[in-house]
Amino acid sequence: MALVTGLELADALDLEYVDPTDAVLDQVAEASDNIVGALITTAAYSAEPAACKEAALGIGIDIFQSRTAAGGQGVAIDFTPSPYRLNSYLTKSRGSLLGPYLNPGSIVG
Repeated sequence: MALVTGLELADALDLEYVDPTDAVLDQVAEASDNIVGALITTAAYSAEPAACKEAALGIGIDIFQSRTAAGGQGVAIDFTPSPYRLNSYLTKSRGSLLGPYLNPGSIVG
């Protein structure tokens, strides 16, 4: 099982998903799943708690938007750029969702 799928990512982004030709959304979902899966315990990954699924979905959205935005950063309606999305805070900003499920080995550092 996966914490997030390309179809769920497309729904969250309000995009059309054409299965199985939409490899971009599937690739982003897989990357997001790999990131969260590396941080949480195997028991949590198997149980797929809602908090971990939400964290994976949020990370997937950030990855997709940084991939499609000019310069890798979002731009507001008044053309002011937002900070670059793919940084160390990609997972840290979802720490409250992942906290109870973190693998102690991933906390070091």
